[in-house]
Amino acid sequence: MEEYLVKDGKRLRLGYTTGSCAAAAAKAAAWMLLTGRKKDTIRLQTPKGIELNLDVLETELSPDGARCAIQKDSGDDPDVTNGCSVIARIELQAGQSPTPAFLFRAGEGVGTVTLPGLGLEIGGPAINATPRRLITGELTTILEENGLSGKIKEVVVTISVPGGKELAARTFNPKLGIIGGISIIGTSGIVRPFSNDAFLASIRKEAEVAKAIGCSRLVINSGAKSERFLKGYLSERLSEELPPQMFVHYGNFIGKTLKIAAELQFDEVVMGIMIGKAVKLAEGALDTHSKKVVMNKAFLKELAAKAGCKPESVQKIDSLTLARELWELFSKTEQQSFFPLLLQKCREHCTPLLPNGKLSVLLISESGEITFQA
Repeated sequence: MEEYLVKDGKRLRLGYTTGSCAAAAAKAAAWMLLTGRKKDTIRLQTPKGIELNLDVLETELSPDGARCAIQKDSGDDPDVTNGCSVIARIELQAGQSPTPAFLFRAGEGVGTVTLPGLGLEIGGPAINATPRRLITGELTTILEENGLSGKIKEVVVTISVPGGKELAARTFNPKLGIIGGISIIGTSGIVRPFSNDAFLASIRKEAEVAKAIGCSRLVINSGAKSERFLKGYLSERLSEELPPQMFVHYGNFIGKTLKIAAELQFDEVVMGIMIGKAVKLAEGALDTHSKKVVMNKAFLKELAAKAGCKPESVQKIDSLTLARELWELFSKTEQQSFFPLLLQKCREHCTPLLPNGKLSVLLISESGEITFQA
């Protein structure tokens, strides 16, 4: 596959998902099982409409089944599954049936679903809906082409990813309640490097799991560091153990995360934010990526003046290099007026996105203290 996209002036190579790998491996294994011949390459039409022509590896044929592997290629995306082998084993059970039953099983390194909210059966394999449809369609076509329509009662599809259990620890799977391995995923079949859509899809999926297990409160934060601080703070004040599914990383997508929370009808959203993102949000930037918005010193000077900070403190804002220097710039008294006003501005921009829920905004210091909230 020689497909590229251009992002920020760079030419980035596309990759293909674990779902595409599983479907291609399953197609190759089924073909080998029915013909008795090895296939060196296999063609697959992805849901995105891009055709893949993939090398088939690790073929194995036995009287009761066949298996093949496809090596995952994430293109220029830093995906943790890049280079891993996705293996499909196909078994067929003869019998009169208008349409065969497709049974999906998790082999080594493929996770098992333990929580609701993913649209998959609890206790079943973490093989998402699109890969299942793709595999079912490809294998149905192969059965028809080999004159087996109505003659196969059951098709067993076992997907394995050696090393998948270790890889899963570096993904969101543990928080989603997927244990023992990675997920077989991909709605388009194609990996777009550094895709915002993929990150937003993970935010939605995490929030859906939180809702499905009964969380009425969602705690959103920029990343692992702020999440750690928030967990300690909220656990102490609420005097209860908070499920990890309650905490969702928004990265830079504050506005879109709040919209997802509103769609899922959470009663309350607690947002933790550090000063670097807070100074952007206070001015109305709901996406705080540094390539889209930077710290506006003129705005901060205006805000500091409204908060009653000393003129010399206001002028010092011009010399700031990083937003976190604000913690040292103001006196304790000035902090007590400036930071609450900053958070009030943040809250004003966010509240309309959560019209039917309670919103709290907590400012997290560099040391992890939460002393200001709105």
